[in-house]
Amino acid sequence: MKAAEITTGIRQLLPTVAREILSLLPTTDATAAADITILFTDIDGYTSMTERLGDRASQAMLRAHNHTVRQALAAHGGREVKHTGDGIMAFFSCAARAVECALAIQDAISAYNQRRKDREPLRVAVGLNTGSPIREDGDLYGTAVIIAARAVDFAAGGEVVVTDVVRQLAAGKGLAFEALPIVDLEGLTDTPALFLASRPVLLSGASSDDAL
Repeated sequence: MKAAEITTGIRQLLPTVAREILSLLPTTDATAAADITILFTDIDGYTSMTERLGDRASQAMLRAHNHTVRQALAAHGGREVKHTGDGIMAFFSCAARAVECALAIQDAISAYNQRRKDREPLRVAVGLNTGSPIREDGDLYGTAVIIAARAVDFAAGGEVVVTDVVRQLAAGKGLAFEALPIVDLEGLTDTPALFLASRPVLLSGASSDDAL
């Protein structure tokens, strides 16, 4: 049976289930995806940390990172694309939920560090961008992905750095964004504006609804 016949058969199943199945199948042709928000995490200073702490201790930190990120992805509707060695690449259909996920990751990492104050802290950078990447063989490629990777490169441990398009798409969702200095991102001639994402600080007596 040809691949086209298999695909047609799947599409004739329950439409919602079919879309989910097809989204998981590897592609043999490069196809453009709809606009999605791409998230990268990166453990700050992982190579030097491994040299300093040794393989076992650094691997324990990596496992803590992986567990934390995957829990946050599951809670916020994100989907993991791949592990990058000292980070994770994922994507979201909603920019605001992607930012919320990134902030939840930082909250969880902070709590993890608080529980082990006598040890070296785990510091994770997060970068996000929204665009239309190329989907091929279960991975994502293209300019949108490169910019997201450059955003996480720019972020320090504990920070969530997003591009201007993410900021605009997440406007009005109770999030705060601080403009960062304009910098040249490696390999990009058209450098996007970058912002530091956070939750707004509420004044005494204000409710969370007031920040929306």
